[in-house]
Amino acid sequence: MNMDRPCIVLNCSRVREMDSHAIHMLLCCLEEAMKRNGDVKLAALTDSAREILELTRVDRLFEIYDSEANAVDSFFRPHFEQAIYAHVPQQGDEIAESAA
Repeated sequence: MNMDRPCIVLNCSRVREMDSHAIHMLLCCLEEAMKRNGDVKLAALTDSAREILELTRVDRLFEIYDSEANAVDSFFRPHFEQAIYAHVPQQGDEIAESAA
């Protein structure tokens, strides 16, 4: 973390419970990375961990990927591709209709 622009992926596949201490640790990691113009991305979240992050709205602060490989690859995609990828509607998302 003592480098410029750290690119950190946290593999959360073994996280079974996410309490306030774990959330605090995630936020501290993100804060330190951002101080150095870097980012922290989460990968392979369990359903229970994802649910807690959604309930606390912390999920909005992180890019979350299904796999560690996808999270790592996201650091190497051009920024405009990441923006497009981040806004691809997922199953269950509501799509707003524009008035013509």
